[in-house]
Amino acid sequence: MRSRLGLALATYENTVDLEMTTSMLDRAADEAEAAPESIRRGLVGLVSGQRGVILMRSGQFGASLPAISASLAAHDEDDLRSRAIDHLNRGVALIQIGRLGEALEDLEWARRLAEEDRNARTQSFALHNLGYVRHLMGDLPGALMAMEDALAALPDESTAIDRLGRAEVLFEGGLVAAAEELLTTTIPDLAAARLRPERAEAEYYRAKCLLILNRFEEAARLAATARRHYERVGHEARAVLARVLELEAMLEPARRSPTLARTARRRATSALVVAQEGDTAGPVLGLDPGHAARLVAVQWFLRAGDVDAAQTALAQLPRRLTTAPLSLRIQHYTAQAELAFATGDRAKGVRAVRSGLSLLADHRSRLGSVESVTAAAAHGVDLTRLDVEAAARSRRPAALFDALERGRATFAGTGRVTPPEDPEAAALLTEARGLLAKAREIGAANPRERERLTRRAARIQDEVRERSWRHAGNAGAVQRPVTSKELRAVLDRRSDDTTVVANYLVMDGMLRCVRVDAQGVTSYDVAPEKTITESVRRLGADFAMAANHLIPPPLRAAARASLERNLKTIDDLLLVPLAAQGDLYIVAREPLLSVPWSSLPSRSGLRTAVNSHVARGRAHARPSGKRRLLAAAGPGVEHGTAEARAVGEQWPGATVLTGEDAVTERVRTALATHDVVHLATHGQHDADNPLFASIDLADGPLFAHELDGTPLPGSVVILSSCEVGGSTQVLGGELLGLTSVLLRLGARAVIASVAKLSDELAARVMPRLHAHLRETDDPEAALAAALADVAEPVPLVCFSSVEGLSAD
Repeated sequence: MRSRLGLALATYENTVDLEMTTSMLDRAADEAEAAPESIRRGLVGLVSGQRGVILMRSGQFGASLPAISASLAAHDEDDLRSRAIDHLNRGVALIQIGRLGEALEDLEWARRLAEEDRNARTQSFALHNLGYVRHLMGDLPGALMAMEDALAALPDESTAIDRLGRAEVLFEGGLVAAAEELLTTTIPDLAAARLRPERAEAEYYRAKCLLILNRFEEAARLAATARRHYERVGHEARAVLARVLELEAMLEPARRSPTLARTARRRATSALVVAQEGDTAGPVLGLDPGHAARLVAVQWFLRAGDVDAAQTALAQLPRRLTTAPLSLRIQHYTAQAELAFATGDRAKGVRAVRSGLSLLADHRSRLGSVESVTAAAAHGVDLTRLDVEAAARSRRPAALFDALERGRATFAGTGRVTPPEDPEAAALLTEARGLLAKAREIGAANPRERERLTRRAARIQDEVRERSWRHAGNAGAVQRPVTSKELRAVLDRRSDDTTVVANYLVMDGMLRCVRVDAQGVTSYDVAPEKTITESVRRLGADFAMAANHLIPPPLRAAARASLERNLKTIDDLLLVPLAAQGDLYIVAREPLLSVPWSSLPSRSGLRTAVNSHVARGRAHARPSGKRRLLAAAGPGVEHGTAEARAVGEQWPGATVLTGEDAVTERVRTALATHDVVHLATHGQHDADNPLFASIDLADGPLFAHELDGTPLPGSVVILSSCEVGGSTQVLGGELLGLTSVLLRLGARAVIASVAKLSDELAARVMPRLHAHLRETDDPEAALAAALADVAEPVPLVCFSSVEGLSAD
């Protein structure tokens, strides 16, 4: 009989013929009933357990529960292994139908019984699924921690199913690129293992990742593949979800290139047909496929211009999708907002946007690392885009400003106020630092060995990144967006009326500016995005040539002349139309991240500050009395030691670290304890892994990642390093890099270079900057004064906030 049970499972896995498999199980059940009384109960339980497993494999999770429960009831109390497996299977089935509380109870029983039985495999599976439940309940850090514990329980057997579950958690958390990369390597392994339902699930989630990554055609194709695989294994509800995803993947291309109304209507009608199929198939993971289909139908009806049909489809949905995954709940608010804006009910649309952003803000508050906080913005892209586009159509510049900052503020700031105790991560970073320091010493003498060390350090950095995703947030508060009304009130309180805030955005390929001063708010088109991007790129190349002393003087002179011309071109495009005669606060993202604002001709001698959102800054009088300064010089900086000492001379009682004293631990401590920190070091911005932007110190690089979670005391940080002021705009629009991390952690200003800066020029400028900073405690004014009399352009930028905006 046992062989018949094994044959039944093998038959189903190879034929997906549930009728044939059920017939085999029925014969096995008859044999069990005919067995001697002494063994009958156990055999009946075995048949019930196998029936439950096969029903689960066929997607009939609700139907599997009685069979698994019957199996569990048949086991003796001391049969720990069988009881653990049944609790595990029942917990998995309960997950699939959305009964998460009961699933947690079963999985916890499975974990305890497996631990008592010393069955590492079942214990690992139970821990992994406990993590999956926590993910469905919105606890990303808890989910990843449980999954890490699952791997620790069975360290030599990381399976494709483990990777699939982890990828789903990463996706819902917004770490979409990491999830997509993981799924890409997991799908072939699932196919090789003939795990058909799991392969379809991996394809489905990878298609969802591709959709967010704007790879729409790939997303549609892979969703269709997942649908076919779901259909072959009889998972009707999941097949419906995959078909919904196919239709959804066509939406964004239709928005960018207008679709015929009849095509849009046909797709909307298809979505409604799919919704009915979803209603019949029933829920999966607490999600009703019919709800997902109707949301897509709403969006296609709006593409067709049929607002009434869209309203009818949306009215068929519950008011709140409380049990649905975060991504679908956000999509629900997005559809509500789009419909409201389409009907001209702007107030209702804004309420839907705020509700969606509030949901995202709640999710963000549970996250503990800068990277996971910024990644969560990926789920709000469509919602914030709709908000901004609707505001633009209103032709009210103040509404456009408010819409921009509504979305940006949701993910501003860090998710944690104190660093977690993670000695393993610290040890890994120390190892990576040592490898990179050794690679630096090798230099060009042995490029192969240098590359090997660098790759090994990169693998360690990836491990550290992944550990940080497991940190939970405890900050509790999310930054409240600044409104144009609030900002104008602050500007009106100033002693002059020349201060300007310039908020830049890209819409439909055009760079636009929203200009705010005490008199009002205006907006205008600046130039095509391509024009600005090319001009900024040329500036970077010119700075690199001008700063390279190995280039012959005539070529450097030509580069300098080109630099001057391009600075004037950028100035004429971006700043001259602003007519900003006094202080200027610039709010900018791509393609303006590398603009050296203080070097533009019209800003000579004037206070200029830059940020990626309108951040609240100092609201009270500046501090008086003695301020603590640390200056450190890193290796390989030709004038670094002299620069650090010259800076130190500007501040009584300053601490100056040079040579072997300038190590990462002392600098990291100084950043958390000093009012002014000056770092005369080389550094680099890692565009592919921006949290590993770094500055070079005696014992190796100090990474931005190491500062994550360390509160800074409203300090001013000066990074006298080439290009370390760079940032990368990640999925969702958020910025990551050393500068953005320092600001998120509490620095009130960071002065850094956004292009190549020669050591000699930095050594001349920096003592002047600190002399002004010591006298004024005004980093924006200090930078302006320090650069005013310098003959050549200096690509230093002051990243800071709007003064006077209170934090509450």
